[in-house]
Amino acid sequence: MMSTSLTTRMPPFCQPFAALMCALVLTLPQEALAQSTAVTAPAKLAGQTSAQPLQGAEVLLNWQQMWPILALPPQTATRDVVAALPQVLGARAGMALAQARAQRLQAGVHEWSLKAGAQRRSDALGERYTDTDLGLERGVRTPGKARTDRSLGELGVNAGQMAYADVWHEAVRALVQDWYEAQRARATAQVLASQASVAQTLLSVAQRRVKAGDAARIDEMMAAAEVSRALAAYQHAQGRLEVLVQALRLRYPGLVLDALALPGIGAANPAVDANPGTQALPVLPDDDAVWLARILADNHELELAQAEAELARVQAQRVQLETTPDPVLGVRAARERNGSENVLGLYLTLPLSGALRQADARAALAQADAASQRLALTRQRVETAARRAVMEVRQQRGVWERQVAVQQAMAQVAELSARAYALGEVSLSESLQARRLALEASLAAQAARWDALEAISRLLVDAHQLWPADEH
Repeated sequence: MMSTSLTTRMPPFCQPFAALMCALVLTLPQEALAQSTAVTAPAKLAGQTSAQPLQGAEVLLNWQQMWPILALPPQTATRDVVAALPQVLGARAGMALAQARAQRLQAGVHEWSLKAGAQRRSDALGERYTDTDLGLERGVRTPGKARTDRSLGELGVNAGQMAYADVWHEAVRALVQDWYEAQRARATAQVLASQASVAQTLLSVAQRRVKAGDAARIDEMMAAAEVSRALAAYQHAQGRLEVLVQALRLRYPGLVLDALALPGIGAANPAVDANPGTQALPVLPDDDAVWLARILADNHELELAQAEAELARVQAQRVQLETTPDPVLGVRAARERNGSENVLGLYLTLPLSGALRQADARAALAQADAASQRLALTRQRVETAARRAVMEVRQQRGVWERQVAVQQAMAQVAELSARAYALGEVSLSESLQARRLALEASLAAQAARWDALEAISRLLVDAHQLWPADEH
């Protein structure tokens, strides 16, 4: 398919070369492409081989080498930005709320009650008496209920911490997604700026040939139109980048955005001039199975669902215990008949359980069952997302490697076509067509590279290797 398209659209002298290059791209083994573009994993431990992967949740990564390749904002400053986001601050307040509720459960709902009364009475003989009484009472929580309340408090605090960690994790994921969206826009604008500069060079060649009488006036007009088209495309990409940068500035106050600065057309920029194939992607240590295990072993969304399910189960037990009401124990002192009679006694109040408490117990059991089913659903969703994150790293790398090879081939074809036009061997329309195909290939290679970098960063975020949450 690729060879046919090039044969029908390339100038005659370029057709054999283009067909050969594209055939080479399509037949080149994947391993060879990977060896030509990948870099050695900087995170390998000394003396460790690929047959001995790192175990556990911790991974030793050389961030000093990897960070410039990932093109992410500064680590420490960005962590402070995430910590100040409204949703993160709200989740931190939720942890304080869970602590307060745990203290309330530990203290219990029963408090001392003081009763005081006075009355006047008279008998049949006309005697009048003043009576006074004083009482002190308190509900008594059974030991089983007290233990369950303490467990509920601890589980609530744990759920609050997991909720905070999950909110932090989602905030970092959103930041990484928004950041790479802006990086894609910046890369697109850079490529279009480079193409506008090339179009201006082509216009100069056309003007020189028209002045020398080697080309028709229409060539100069076509070249001028191509410059206008390239400038319009660049301005559109520049405007989209400005919108995305402004959105980042508003959503993440204080985020360092220096890496998204865009130089003007014709300005020296190594990122534009460099071939995308030379901008290698980082190679992560260990295989897919190890990374999948790391994500599933410490996943905040799954841990939050587990904490909520356990909390609902213990709450159901607590409500079931409440079907036996707590007794009220009190002491009473009274002075009757103007002090001629004094009373001191103890009393016990036993509430009688009814249909209300039984209904509450059944409702709590239903809520516990629903939480258990939500846990099962969350486990399925988390495992599916983790497998997709791991697979995307490998798949996006393969796509990028192929796109880079195509971009390199089309860049050479466009260069040869430009030289051929300068020598009068092909028409301007043929040279412009080759340049447009090279532009499409360059944009596709840049987009594939940023997709691969985002997939790697997302995997590191999910494995808690990149801006992990502080749960305390």
